[in-house]
Parts: sequence; structure tokens; C-alpha cells
Amino acid sequence: MMTNKTPKLLSNLLLWFGRTDLVEELLGDLEESFHQNCENHGARRARWRFRLEVIKLFRPSVIRKPRPTSLSLALFNNYLTISFRNLKRHSLFSFINIISLSIAMSSGLLVIGMITDLLKFDEFHEHKDEVYRVVSDATFEGRTDKIQATSPFALGDELTRDIPEIELTKLGRRLAGLVEANNKSLDGKGIYADEHFFDFLTFELLKGNPSEALKNPFTMVISESFANKVFEELDPVGQTLSIEHVGDFIITGLAADPPQFSHIQFDFIASITTTPLLATKGLIRSSHDAWENLDMYYNYLYIPDNEQKQAVLDWLTTKGPTFYKDPTYFSATFDLQKLNEIVPGPNMSDSIGPKMLYLPIIILSVIASAILLSAIFNYTNLSMARSLRRAREVGIRKLNGAKRGSILAQFAIEACVFSLLSLVLGVMLFLVLRGYFIRLLPRAEEMVNLNLTPELFGYFFIYAWVAGLIAGIGPALFFARLTSLNALRSGKMLKSLSRINLRKILIAAQFTLSIIFILAVVITNKQYTYSLNMDMGFTRGNTLNIHLQENDPELVKTELLKHPEVSDITFSSFTLGIGQWYSVKVVDQRNMDTLWVHHLSIDHSYLDQKEIPIIAGRGFREAENRNLEMTVMVNETLVQNFGFANASAAIGQRIDLSGQSVEIIGVVKDFIYANLEETIKSLVIRNQRDHFQVASVALNSKDIIATIQNLEKTWEQIDDKHQFDARFYDDQVEGYYQYLTDFMKIFGYIGFLAVTISCLGLLGIAVYSTETRMKEIGVRKTFGASEFSLVLLLSKGFFKIVCWAIVIGTPLCYLLFDRVILEENVYRHYISFGEIGISILFLLSISLLTVFSQTWSAARRNPALVLRDE
Repeated sequence: MMTNKTPKLLSNLLLWFGRTDLVEELLGDLEESFHQNCENHGARRARWRFRLEVIKLFRPSVIRKPRPTSLSLALFNNYLTISFRNLKRHSLFSFINIISLSIAMSSGLLVIGMITDLLKFDEFHEHKDEVYRVVSDATFEGRTDKIQATSPFALGDELTRDIPEIELTKLGRRLAGLVEANNKSLDGKGIYADEHFFDFLTFELLKGNPSEALKNPFTMVISESFANKVFEELDPVGQTLSIEHVGDFIITGLAADPPQFSHIQFDFIASITTTPLLATKGLIRSSHDAWENLDMYYNYLYIPDNEQKQAVLDWLTTKGPTFYKDPTYFSATFDLQKLNEIVPGPNMSDSIGPKMLYLPIIILSVIASAILLSAIFNYTNLSMARSLRRAREVGIRKLNGAKRGSILAQFAIEACVFSLLSLVLGVMLFLVLRGYFIRLLPRAEEMVNLNLTPELFGYFFIYAWVAGLIAGIGPALFFARLTSLNALRSGKMLKSLSRINLRKILIAAQFTLSIIFILAVVITNKQYTYSLNMDMGFTRGNTLNIHLQENDPELVKTELLKHPEVSDITFSSFTLGIGQWYSVKVVDQRNMDTLWVHHLSIDHSYLDQKEIPIIAGRGFREAENRNLEMTVMVNETLVQNFGFANASAAIGQRIDLSGQSVEIIGVVKDFIYANLEETIKSLVIRNQRDHFQVASVALNSKDIIATIQNLEKTWEQIDDKHQFDARFYDDQVEGYYQYLTDFMKIFGYIGFLAVTISCLGLLGIAVYSTETRMKEIGVRKTFGASEFSLVLLLSKGFFKIVCWAIVIGTPLCYLLFDRVILEENVYRHYISFGEIGISILFLLSISLLTVFSQTWSAARRNPALVLRDE
């Protein structure tokens, strides 16, 4: 609960920068003004005004003079000089650090760019902080569905009647189809809205009267870009536009295109007063405006202040549910969702416009942070490894009077220099990768553009500074704590550093991430292959699925069968196995129990084409149920769930289906009609011709491209309005499981980054380790040690670290996929030892190759030269 206290952070900020003789008086005045604003405008506005006033006070006359600090400009320049000198002197380590950080930063910059774009959604509305959408949570016969972005049509009217201080606009969805105007035909999408649409939502109306344009039925406003497509140079206002299966509309206004960062997108806006007339014509449900209908309309409210908002919430909580007379059958609760919290926002059904949930953003942020952390480990590791040489420098500085703060500042600035140089490369990678990143995320092109604006570059700059400070804090603290005596005693220093396990822990952490991502790629690839090749209980064959688009199935069949390459055509209400299904209520006439089951409509030859076995009874005959639905088939699961003794016992039984008594004439073997994530449930198979949506065309052709072209020509003769919408069955299945390949690409890209950064870090440590042990290598070789034994000696420590990473990372990744990610898949691939072994072998090979490249070179050096140099 919010309390009436001044924002603590801003108060402390004022105390920090304000002049000592002014600050208490200023703070007192601001607190007095704050309490007065609380009474007049509410606590929320009072806090914003308080923050604004503090920011306004950040001016020269109020800011206190800076105290003398150890970090003067000359000293700062000195630190920069040392940083660049060290960068040049240790070019290999500098190269590794900068490359690692820039690669890691590129992923972080992509996520920052995405979040920045998402946070722009609906920020252009003038009243973005005062506009809310009513959302619903319905319970139907004890079954609670997902929270819906929609709400009853009449809710807004009832609400504004009781609380007249607020304003309302109602929107409707499901307005799309083929549009005809000015002798042109094209597809369009729109919304319904009332005449208050332009009252408080900031959409610009270029032509027309905002309060009249959407007042009458069958009037509409169209967007500027859509008008240009349809009417080109003509003035669209006053023209007529026809939407297929809806009607003719008079255009009464021209609106500017909705901004990209708006969750409300439209080609046209039709008056919502049209919907009752559409209902009387049977074009939409007659119950479209019933309180139980929660999937078609949106209520947007303009609530000017907090008191009214609380009144609205109270009304939604107490009075809203009372409109449902039988809560045991249907009930709903309501809440408010702020306009600029819709995208990104929680997962809701029946959303309008693009949708981005919080979870993907969190996952991507965590992954990007993990990658950056891995690169920071490299910097820390290499800095600590070089500590012997830098310790002498620190010791001399301390003997000359340098304090702990100046040592901290030196190493922190040095890390920030590395980070800012990495930012330059990181931004270049960002520009190269952003197009690929947008294509990789589902529907991302609708929500983000990743344009490099000054604002975004500012965020990048802050990000680089923070990354630099985090990277530098470890080495800075290490060197700052050294006494001048210990810093100058390099031999003891080296011995003490050899016992430090921090570097080993950091390397192990890097390779733990690497093995996790490598395993993730392998497992996802296996699940994808499994999904494509899984036997779903029916054949897909060389089948082309054509969307009927409400054309006569018999006409389509007759015309397409004229092609000799077409061997068979059957029809169904949806395509099997790609996540489509419909539900219907069934009553068992033996005991009048009611169950919700899935249903599928097919023609009499569908089961034969798909080779789905009938285990009892018979299939449909041609023209059966043509006039009245009298018979159905069911699957094995329904037989079990309805308690029939066996499949044969179900034959002849009767059930009520949509109020019609029908006889079960056949039982089919269970097949996966939905997808691999769902269990097979009770299925009723019907023969309803008016439900057919898909024509399954079996092809027998050696020239598929020519056959498709011929079929398309035939389609143009059947339907000259709709485009030929056809896809091969295997392509549809592959497209449905495309998200797995997207996951694979994401894991692959991240795994590549993680392995690259880890190996770069390992390479740096291996180089340093071999350099510091050259004297030992020379002595051992003089006394007869073989090159192989020296390589083994130098490499075994790294080998142990990588093994430890594998021991930690492998079970973590296994549990993550086996118990969490794949757990929801009913039909799934089970992770095998072979896949784990391949992943481990790959990581071991690449890491040992990195180490051997240095240790082998060191072991082959001439011992005489080595000992002479030492």
C-alpha cells in the first residue's frame, strides 16, 4: 500500500548535491508542497511533482561546490595514459578482453534495444497514465479459462451510468476479410469502435468529424496507407468500401496510420453500431452482446484521478459479477489493465494487436547477463593472472603516497576503457545482427525495429560503463588491499596467487554455461527431428492441403480431379496434427452425463486416404448425413471415457450432439489429431459438409512445380477473389514446429558466444601460465622430460577444471530439459547418453585444443634458450 511520504531517493539526491546553507530550507519547502499536493491531487501526482521539483533544483545556484578529491583531471589523464599503455603492452590479453566483451555486449545490446522498443508501446497517448482496459476472468461450469483481454459489451455502459465522471470507448474485434472498392480487391484487417474512439485515445483523424465519423451503422474510418492502396489519388471520404461477408460501408473519415508502437492496429475502423445489425442478419452471433460473451468486445476507460479509479475497481469487484444470475453455470470477475502495460504484459487470450509476455524478456535478459558475466570473468581472470607484474607498479605507487581510493580508481577506469572500446565493436555487431535477431523472434518485426537512436545509444553507453565497473571491481579491490611491502615481494606474491581458487572457479563457471548451451542445442535438435518423424497414427504422404475459403467442396473436387496428377481429394474441418481442434458438448443418453469432447468433420473417404484404421463398426457412406446429422464415429479414448465395455459395445449407442440425437456407427483407432503437446482426448468424428475447411489433395506427379501451377490456374477459375492458399502437409508440420528450430538457433547462437568467450579466456590463462613456467619447463627438459609429459603437466590443471564444469553443467541441463522444458510434451524425445557424450566430447575437444596450442609450443622450446632468457 502506498503511503504519503516523499520519495526517499530524490530527497537523498537533493541532500547530496544541494548547498549546505540552502538544502534544509529547500527540502522543507518541497515537503510542505508535497503534502499539500497529496490532499489536492493524490499521492501519485504529488510524488511526480516532488521529483520534478528536485530535478529543477539541479542548477548552478543550488549545487554545492565540489570537494577536492584525489581524482583530479590530471590524475584522470594519468590513469587514462596508463590504461592505454597497458593495453598496448599486453596486446594479446587486451585483444582477448576486448573481443570477449564486445561479443558478449552485442547480445546485451540486442536485448536492451528490444526492451527499449517494447517500453515505447502506447507511450504516444496523451492520457496513457489515465486510460485502462477492462479485463475478465471467467468460470464456465467450474472450468476457469485464461484471463481475457475482452469484457462484456454492456459492461462499460453500466459502469459509466453509475460513475459518470469517467469516459468510455468500446472496441470490437473479428473484422477482417476481402475488401473491394474502387475496382480493387485486397485483404484488410480492422476493428469496430464507437464514436468516442478519438476522445481520449491519441489517434489522429486527418479528415472527417471525430465525434460523428463512427456514429452511424455501416460507416467507417480508414487508415491513410490503406486508402492509398485502394483509392490512390481519390479522396476516400464519401466512397463505399465492401467487406466480404460483412457488408458495404460509407467512408466517413481518414485516420493517420497507427504508430508502430501501438497495440491497436487497423486498416479500417467500422462503427460498432453495425454489430447489432450484423447479428440480426445472422452474420455474427445473436448473443454477441450477452454478458456471457467475453471474446469479442473491449471496454477502454479514461479515469482522470485515483479516487475514481478506486470507485471503478470497487464497482468491478462488487457489482460486475452480479449481472450473472447463475454463477454456478457462468460467472466472471473483472479488473483494470493500464494502457501502457498491455505490451509487454501478462498472457491473456483474445488480445488485440501484437503480444509480448514478460517471460521471454526475462529469459533473454538472463541469458544476455550470463554471457556478459562470462566475458567479465575473462577480464577478472586475466587481470588477476597479470597481477605479478602489475603488483610492482602498485607497490611503487603506494610508496610514493598513492592511497587506496586512487588505486581503486585507476583499475576501475582501466576496466571502463576496455569496456568502452568493446562497446564500439559491440555496436558494430549489433548493427549486423539486429535483422537476424528480429527474424528469429516470433512476430518481432511487428514490435521492434532496433533503430540506433540517441536515446538507445545513451543506454548502451551506460550499459558499457556498468559492465566496465563490474569487470574492474574484482582486480581493483585486489590491488587496493595490497600493502606496498607485499606488492614489491613478487616471489611471495606469486606463491600466494597460485593458491587462489577464484580463477579456477571463474573458468569452471564459463565452461558450465558452455556445456549447458551445447547440450541445449543437441537436445532441441533431437526433439525437432522427433516431432517431424513421429508416427501420429495417420499418413501425410504427398498431400497438398488447400484452404477452401468457403468454396463449394463438390465444385473444388470436380474441377481439381480433372488433372491426371490428382489421385484423390478428401475434406475435413481442420488439418490434423498442427495444433487445431474444436470442442463440443456431448450428452450420454444412457445416464445423461455431459462431457466436453473434441470434434472433427470429414467426408466419407477421409479415413481411407489417411489410412486411419476402423476397429469396430463402419465408416461414413457417401451423402450420409447430407440433410440431417444422424450418425457419428468416435475414437478409442471416447469409448473408454464413456465407460463402454469395448469398441464393439459402443456401436449403436446414442449421444446428444448440439441438441441432436445421433448414433455411433464406428470406432477408429486413436490418432494424434491435435499436436504432440496434448494427450489424445475423446473425439467425435462427424460428417458435416458445411464444416469443411480443408481439401486434402493426394498428388501423383513427377513435376510438382508444374502441377501446382496448373492447380492454381484451376483455382482462379473456381474463385477469382481469393488467392490459392495451399501447402504440402509435411511443410505445414515443419512450420508448426518451427519454434523448435528458432529455439535451436537461439541456443546455438548463445552457445557459440559462450564457447568462444570461454575458449578465449582459457587461451589467455594458458598463455600466461606457460609464460610464467618457462624456467620450470627448461629445467625439466634438461633433465630428460619428454615433450608429451610436459604437455600433460601443463594441461592437466585445465583439463580438471573443464571436467568439473561438465560434472556441474550436464546434470543441470539434463534436469532443466527433462523435468521442465520437455515435461509438458506428452510425446517427446528422451535424452540419451549418446547425446550427452557427444556434447561432452565436443567441449573437451575444443577446450583441450585451445590449451594444447600453447602447451605444445612451450614444450617444444629449446631449453638452452629458455634458461638463458630466464
